[in-house]
Amino acid sequence: MKTGLDKNQLLAVVAGAAVVLGAGGVAWFGLGGLGEKQAEAQVLTERMGNPALAALLKDPAGSGRATRDAAELQKLAQELRDKDALAAQWAQATRELAGEGKDWAKDPGKWKDRLIAVQSELQKEAKAGRLGLAPDFYLGLDGFRQKSPTADEVPELALHLSVAERLVRRLLEARQIKEQYPTVCEFRTLAGPGSALEKGVQEKPSAPPGLGAKPGAPAPEAERKNFRLEIRCSPEVLYEYVKMLAVDPALFIVTDLRLANAKQTFPLRSEIAKKFFEEAAPAGQAAPTDKKEKKRLLEILAGEESLDATLEIDFVAWKQIEEAKAGGASAPAATP
Repeated sequence: MKTGLDKNQLLAVVAGAAVVLGAGGVAWFGLGGLGEKQAEAQVLTERMGNPALAALLKDPAGSGRATRDAAELQKLAQELRDKDALAAQWAQATRELAGEGKDWAKDPGKWKDRLIAVQSELQKEAKAGRLGLAPDFYLGLDGFRQKSPTADEVPELALHLSVAERLVRRLLEARQIKEQYPTVCEFRTLAGPGSALEKGVQEKPSAPPGLGAKPGAPAPEAERKNFRLEIRCSPEVLYEYVKMLAVDPALFIVTDLRLANAKQTFPLRSEIAKKFFEEAAPAGQAAPTDKKEKKRLLEILAGEESLDATLEIDFVAWKQIEEAKAGGASAPAATP
């Protein structure tokens, strides 16, 4: 006898098979998810084996403390990144001031030409910028007016020249600040490492740490070049000048600052009284009326007086760690 399934029975069989297959898929994915959770539980169990972590998890305030510690680590990492960027800026400024890759930082004749050009340019700019600069001001390199340096001296002199030029230009910029009372501003003297070279009395520099040191010793990162300068200016200009040096791309450190009033004694009363009046006008002419007559007592007592400032400034020739290691590596020993 031939048997068969009608349409409804066939549909029921197909539906049952689909249910069975779906249940199997769900079971498969469920087992997979259970496996992942078991793996996470295993990792957590291993972490709990760490006494410090276990104590942190057991402490009710542990999660909050962990969050604060993570925030502090992020802050520290940002500070390190900022310092790295600042160090890179100092290193770049050092390379520029040293004239890296420039002929005038290697050739004695071209360095001398640059010295003459810089001195002439600064004289013109100082006159336009109301900065007093003596005609014989030579950036602390007076000994090289009539002679040229040796090739060995040029690198040191190139750095001196660039730093001295920047120190003068910064005062020119500071001179533009608004002053309460107009005052005299002068760049009087400047001396630096090249000033000793010009006299031929430079002491032999001590070997920087890492030069000739044992292998593995830390290489030098920076070398200080001391400059001493004397200026005369108002308190406003001096404040602006020091602030400019502090934010300069190169690393300048003011190590000493000495101040003195340009006027060491208080003016006589009779001299003060004279400042209130102009000389008698010729007969038949009205007395002149200019700003000098209208000056207030405070302006007469405190105005038009400059400060004499002596500054000791260190320029730090900064090098990146890689540069310092390359420069401080000792020569390999000769093989017999």
